[in-house]
Amino acid sequence: MWRSALGRVHRTDLALSLTILALVGAGFYLSTTFEEVSPLFADTIQPEFFPRLLLWTIGILALLLPFEHAFRSKRGDSGLDEDRRVAVQPIAYVTFAAALVLVAAAEWLGTYLTLVAICFALPLLWGERRWIPLTAFAVGFPTAVMVLFTQAFQIYFQPGVFGLSLN
Repeated sequence: MWRSALGRVHRTDLALSLTILALVGAGFYLSTTFEEVSPLFADTIQPEFFPRLLLWTIGILALLLPFEHAFRSKRGDSGLDEDRRVAVQPIAYVTFAAALVLVAAAEWLGTYLTLVAICFALPLLWGERRWIPLTAFAVGFPTAVMVLFTQAFQIYFQPGVFGLSLN
């Protein structure tokens, strides 16, 4: 089985997988540089837990990427290359840039306002023009997330320059 699976590995998928794994390794190394939490507060989730969980998930998916053709051909799907011929739409790059700017401003804005800004800006960018549902989502969803994490899980979030937080 491995021989047939390895025979179908595409070099671009393998290069992409290795690049992703290198980035995962760099991210994992960065998570080892986080400050240690005082033993007094060690009963909660440690700061490196979620980034490492995400990195492990990305790493496992990256390991499976070169064998995607083999998995799909066993199921009878042959449209993988056809789907990849369609160019990435420009809105994907604009979305990435907007998310990058908003996340970069997170330390200054604080967690809550960053979530509100993201929940407002991205649907607006994608063409949503119904202001009442958009505003309800942009305020309601971040508020629900913040209340859940601050009250139920006792997680502290940065208030930002305006000092707005639900801690």
